[in-house]
Amino acid sequence: WHSAKGGDVAIDCPGQEILERTSAVISDRMVEARLIAGLPAAGRTILASAAQRMFLETLPQLVERALMYRSVDSQTMHALAASVEDQEYLRSQLKLLSLVAFIGNGAVLPRVSGVSNMPLETNTVVRFRAPPELQVMVELPNQGTVVGMGIRQGVTLICGGGFNGKSTLLQAIERGVYNHAPGDGRELVVTDATATKIKAEEGRFVCSTDIRPFINNLPLGKTTDAFSTADASGSTSMAASIQEAVEVEASTLLFDEDTCATNFLVRDGRMQQLVSQDCEPITPLVSRVRELWEAKGVSSIMVIGGCGDYLDVADTVVSMHGYVPSDATEKAKAIAQCMPVVIEIPQIKYGPALNRTIIVPKELAAHKPPKAKTRWSIALFPSDKLSSLAPPTISDAGAATHERTDEPEVFPELDLTALDQLVSVSQTRAIASMLQLATQNTRRRTMRSLVSDMCTTALGDLPAGHGVAGNLARPRGIEVALAINRLRYAQIQP
Repeated sequence: WHSAKGGDVAIDCPGQEILERTSAVISDRMVEARLIAGLPAAGRTILASAAQRMFLETLPQLVERALMYRSVDSQTMHALAASVEDQEYLRSQLKLLSLVAFIGNGAVLPRVSGVSNMPLETNTVVRFRAPPELQVMVELPNQGTVVGMGIRQGVTLICGGGFNGKSTLLQAIERGVYNHAPGDGRELVVTDATATKIKAEEGRFVCSTDIRPFINNLPLGKTTDAFSTADASGSTSMAASIQEAVEVEASTLLFDEDTCATNFLVRDGRMQQLVSQDCEPITPLVSRVRELWEAKGVSSIMVIGGCGDYLDVADTVVSMHGYVPSDATEKAKAIAQCMPVVIEIPQIKYGPALNRTIIVPKELAAHKPPKAKTRWSIALFPSDKLSSLAPPTISDAGAATHERTDEPEVFPELDLTALDQLVSVSQTRAIASMLQLATQNTRRRTMRSLVSDMCTTALGDLPAGHGVAGNLARPRGIEVALAINRLRYAQIQP
């Protein structure tokens, strides 16, 4: 609400995804809405009469229209609750059905634009229809029987020509970790709750991460069992991101060829002949993706348009043509048999998942608490002492070291641009508050333990300055962990 003479009443508004939020709190005895009110003013003077009307007339009207049961459309409200209940139930059934994702028939996957999360509503929009070979039927508690495409555990490829809907399907799957509001079009697109998007992220910070399954035997004898860098390459960033996701028990990884480093995805036969395996530090994902599933239980869904070597390692191949999916698994297997390729066998086994320990130093919030600037950026205000530490770099022994510099490079922001599954700035605010909370307990903990502690803390109990936080939303533990891994001041040890 906004008046002509200034003065605003606002609330942290939800988007298409349904998230736990602090803007509204519901209990058995009350409904509490947490609002932001800006008083009407003329320069530095509050307009008392206008402020009185805002509090005594406008605000009660807003409460009556928004919070009273008699004022809302009860059918719409019950439909929302039933839809959320169905989505939660469907997600709980995925593992029992040996699936990692389900896309219901009739779903509207395209969005209005790349900067809008609203569904595309035109006469030409193509609604999703599962191919017969991949159809799965599920009985939901409210909607009853629904039919759609089940993506099985293992390695799944989404193939097809350009502009035929491959990435649109993957984007719907990556957002399927959240429930969606009725009318969004993706109410029956449900994904394993731990599914994590992996992409190349040149220049990202990496600390004490064992990336040997993918990158090993660096020149000059440097090891990668505790690899650290302030400026990762595309391939190195992907290796680190996979290891970090598996560390916090992600069981599904999502890849889009367009946003991956090519040399991390594949090394074709000609390059194998030109550069022997002994001279190549990178073990491409194509050589590990089956081991990830068979040894670690981690499935992969991959959009592939040019790396045909993946046909040899796929369990399921979905082909998109004109936004319509078909099952191309048997055709892909026949092509792989007729046109064999050599996929290098890794020289070492994958190894155990990471189990690093971490301290978020109290000096991180010395001047001011971390503060979310945008959905993808958190401003940091560390002490001068902490700022004077150079980012960890890889030493000759391969361990992370901190060295003082005469001209310290300050990193005032935590960059979360690569976290595609952060869907609201309110989640980023919650991550900033969680970082502040972590500085209040400086005992060394494992990454899993730290993330668990943060995610089991009630949103209302997170640090909120001098008031009650009404603009936070619950992030997934995966995003919390990925944010901490990008925090240049975190003290992480193998």
